[in-house]
Amino acid sequence: MPESAAERQRRYRRHKAGDHGLCIPGRCPAVTPTVTRDNEPDRVTLGPSGQRLWAAMTDGGPLPAMQAVLLLEACRIADRLDKLDAQLRGEDWLRFDVDETGAEVTVIVDRVLSEARQQATALKQIVAELRQTAGGGKAKPAATGKGAGIADLTARIASRRSSPAS
Repeated sequence: MPESAAERQRRYRRHKAGDHGLCIPGRCPAVTPTVTRDNEPDRVTLGPSGQRLWAAMTDGGPLPAMQAVLLLEACRIADRLDKLDAQLRGEDWLRFDVDETGAEVTVIVDRVLSEARQQATALKQIVAELRQTAGGGKAKPAATGKGAGIADLTARIASRRSSPAS
């Protein structure tokens, strides 16, 4: 709803007098909050493994936004793997909140091991992506010497084909 000329005049006069209660955020620097960029996740959301992984990966300084998102997800997966491992070892129980109705609920927990394997695979892929982006996307150099790669293998096959059979 557009404001009337009288409301704009009242807001302008109060602003000039130093009262910024009617100022529109974003237009007046007195009421616009300072926004800072926070790349570090809330430590409460990460468990011990996630915190260790975050600290190890960010000790060189803040990460670009895409890497920070990937790292945060890797930290969460690491914590999830700890929880799944504790359940597999029988050290951790699932917890449920009971409602007032008193309805009976049967819970079947299976496939924890397969879920742990899937989470481990996801973590491996995210860590590989982080390594690739952190290294600038450079591929590993080919090994030198015998069996140096596809080029060497192709050359050996060609030499065997060209040599007379004995």
